[in-house]
Amino acid sequence: MLAVFKKEMRAYFTTPIGYVFLAVFIAVGAVIFARFTYMAGEGEARINDYFSWMVVAYVLLIPILTMKIFSDELKGKTDQLLLTSPVSITGIVVAKYFAALCMYLLAVAVSSVNYIFLAVNGYKLQFGIAAEMFIFMILIGLACIAVGIFISALTESQLVAALISMVTLSLMLFTGAFNNMIPFAWLRTLLDYVSISSRYKQLADGLFDFTSVLYYISLAGVFVLLTIRVFEKKRWH
Repeated sequence: MLAVFKKEMRAYFTTPIGYVFLAVFIAVGAVIFARFTYMAGEGEARINDYFSWMVVAYVLLIPILTMKIFSDELKGKTDQLLLTSPVSITGIVVAKYFAALCMYLLAVAVSSVNYIFLAVNGYKLQFGIAAEMFIFMILIGLACIAVGIFISALTESQLVAALISMVTLSLMLFTGAFNNMIPFAWLRTLLDYVSISSRYKQLADGLFDFTSVLYYISLAGVFVLLTIRVFEKKRWH
């Protein structure tokens, strides 16, 4: 399992994918951060808006990170080597998942340098709210990465994996936005339950909900298990 993890981390830095992801993530984050702090024309940074827009940006950012995780293996037919390796399928999937997660956490950590420049320039920063939202950024990342690696396991094309991931994350993110147009209460409740943004909006409004934490962790777990199931099915066929 550790060998697979090291291999994936090495691959991120020996191919353009890792550098492209870090560059795009940091650049997009910097632009959004500047828009709602330095360019806001206020004495107090609008951290809520920054985090909300970063979640929207994940629709484009996360697929860049996850599109090659299994698609490369399928395209190069090296997935057969994985299926016959001494490492269990669960170990392989979890190792690849954590490698992608580490890259994501690295990007988030580098982006946090923005706060230093904000403090130096005398802006007021609500550190309690920022810390809460930082935690939820990580949780949302957990879920989105799991969705991305599952889709990557279904196709050998990186481009197709990226596009399907973008569409899927868009639906999961914006599903709650259509609630006002739906006449059925049960369907509105269901859409609110699966929507990533509706749960995040509660936090942005200052309402910490522990069930939302469980939701993101559970969502990540479900898609990791589905990915394991995909390769277990391949092994038996």
